Parts: sequence; C-alpha cells; structure tokens
Amino acid sequence: MATGIPVLISASDENNIQKLRPVTFSRQDQASFDEMLLQKIVDLTPDILPIRDFYPAVTSVYSLGREIPVELGERQGFIDNLLVTNDGHLVLVETKLYRNPEAIRDAVIQTLEYGMAIHKMSFLELEARIRRAEKTGTQLRENESILDRITSMSDVFDDFEIVLERYQRTGEILLLVVADGIRASVERITQWMNEEMSGSTPIRFGLVELRFYEIADGSKIVVPKTLLKTKEISRHVVVVDIQNNSSAAAAASVTDQLSISGTLGAARPIKIAAPALTKNGLLSQVSPEIQPILKELFQQFESIGLVENTKTAGQLRYGVVSPNSGEFLPILYLDKNNIWATPTKRVFELVGSDVIFEFKKKMNPLASFWRHDQFEKVYTSSRGVKYLSIRDKIPDILNVLESFKRQISAALEDEYSKI
Repeated sequence: MATGIPVLISASDENNIQKLRPVTFSRQDQASFDEMLLQKIVDLTPDILPIRDFYPAVTSVYSLGREIPVELGERQGFIDNLLVTNDGHLVLVETKLYRNPEAIRDAVIQTLEYGMAIHKMSFLELEARIRRAEKTGTQLRENESILDRITSMSDVFDDFEIVLERYQRTGEILLLVVADGIRASVERITQWMNEEMSGSTPIRFGLVELRFYEIADGSKIVVPKTLLKTKEISRHVVVVDIQNNSSAAAAASVTDQLSISGTLGAARPIKIAAPALTKNGLLSQVSPEIQPILKELFQQFESIGLVENTKTAGQLRYGVVSPNSGEFLPILYLDKNNIWATPTKRVFELVGSDVIFEFKKKMNPLASFWRHDQFEKVYTSSRGVKYLSIRDKIPDILNVLESFKRQISAALEDEYSKI
C-alpha cells in the first residue's frame, strides 16, 4: 500500500484505538456524494490543499469562489474552485471523482484551458467573473475586490495587488486536479506534461487526492495527499544581461539555470516583468482607429482635474487625489480593450448611495456601463465599454465626471475638517 490506514485515539481512553474505514472507490460506496462535496470542501477549507508542496513560501490560502464562468472560444466553461495565496498566486482547482476515469483525464486538459483563459483576461475582467460565481460559495460581493477579500481575513503586503496582477499576466498560476482517487494513467499524463512544460511556461500543474475515511458514527475524515508536484530546486541562478545601445533604449535579457538534485539544467530565457502601463504604452497597444479617442480622453480627463495613477502593467487608472492626505481614489480604469467606470468602496463610503446612484443614472444613457440588473443595485462594478461606442459622447461623459469629481472632493474636504 502507498499509505497506511489512519487510526482514531479516544480522548478519554488512550487504549481505545479505532482503525478508520477507508471509503473505497466503488460506485456503491460513493453513491452518497458527488463532485459538489469536493468543491465545498475546497471552498470552505482551502487550507486542506497542500499548496506548500508547490509554493514553499505560502503560509495561507483563501477561496475566491466556486463555479466561476470563463469563455473558452465559442463555449463557456466553469472553474470549479479558484483560490489565491498570501503571496499573490492564483490556484485553479478542477474536482473529479475516481469513479469516472474519462472525466479525470479530460479534467487535465480542461484545467489547462481554464488556466490559459485566466492568463489572457484583464485583471478587472477576472474580478468581474469571480463576482458571477456560484452564489452558495464564497464569491466576491459586488462591492468587493480580491484585495478587499484578503485584507478582511489577514494582513497583506503593500504591493499584493500588483504582484497578483503580474503573476496572472505572466501565467504563474497553479493548476490542480483534486479527486477522491487518482489513477496511474492520469499520473503518467501529468508527469509528462510537467516535464514538457517545465522549460517553456511558469504554469505549475499538480494532482491532489482527498482520501475519505469513515468513523464509527458515520462521520468522515478527509486526508489530503499530493501525488504529483514540481521537483525541489536546490540552486537557482539568474543572469541579467543589459545591453546599451545609443540609438535605442537599453535592452535587457534574463536567463536562468536550475540545479535540480545536483544536476545543472539548461539555461533558458525568462520573461521580464513589464513596468506599469503609461499613456504612451496603452496607445501602442490599440489600433490606429482607437488612438485618437484615447488621446482625447486623456486630455479631457486632465482638463477637469482627474489624475492618472497607475500601479499595474495591465491598466491605466484615473481618479481624485485628496489635497490633504494625498490619497488616490480611482474612478475610471482603461485597458487595451475597454473603459470601466467603477468608483471604489472608499468613494462609495465618502459620498453615499444617493450620489453613486445619481452618477450611474447619468452615465448609463451615454454608455451602458451597467446592465439593468446591476443598475438597480446602488453599488456594483461596471462592465467594460468599448472605446468606439463612446467616441461621440465624450463631452457629455466629461460633464458627468466633472460633477462627480467635485462631489468627491467636497466629501474629502468635509472628512478632513472633522479630524
């Protein structure tokens, strides 16, 4: 046997030792539960997964929800569980039952598809999709960001959101297939995948088995076991080669070498994390047809006193800065595809629900930032709006934004006067 059988020692009598009965992988024995139970276990107790086998520095992991919708070309899929670690890594979980071997093999490919879909999303789109997760799970509330969720449960480092967005963009994601039993054929497939992907992608893939054992009273104990993980790295050498060119900006190349179990692996190039997005950087990402619209937006935003403040490589942010504390309050987010009008929870708390509702009421006829069901709720994140759809409405949008900006500034002054 690969593992022994757990035993239960009575709290009142140490001589009362019971061997726990393993729940077998037969159809009859498992008829009492389905994959939803695995999802619930991961959602409510994400620490059951041995994440440190893959990311040794992780000390805690948090659930972001169940059944999260993602687009896979012409069809839609649903991520069973999505987690985030305290060091900013996303963990994507696909749950399957042993009694369906074809489904487990399919899950390996399906999990890779989901991982690539998340990798390609903008950070705002990722948060929007998490809010559409299964409502019985620990989904994000409509006024809650991923940072809000983690901050409410634990202290986070200052640049957590920046690191999370960078890992998502560079594909540094952990993909796990979690099942109540893993067949040897699936282990061989995933072992081959890890070996093939190890030199070309930062994605990590693993198999975790949740073994069920039954106590005399019918209760069950779940014991996690990692069946496949990345190899332990004993030495990691990074070489940075910066080449200066008088006719162009300095260029840098980065290579790394891994020494695994004493064997020095081949050097390979790795991606350099992109700097924070700039206006020129965003202009370079869009089509010539969109560039004049963006340039006008930049100019008009600044003309009414909105300030640019960008911390990530994926989006520009415009908002209001408190003249007293220097605090930045974002209102608008721009990426290469869309513009989003999403005042933060802090803005909502400052100006109140009536002002937020009036802002939405004036903005929505100009561009459909909120669906009807979203609009009826006073505070909710907007959806992305294409730049071409607002090309002829920029002056009207600016009038609404200028009025909203004045209300935020007045609320900040009032708050400061009470200190």
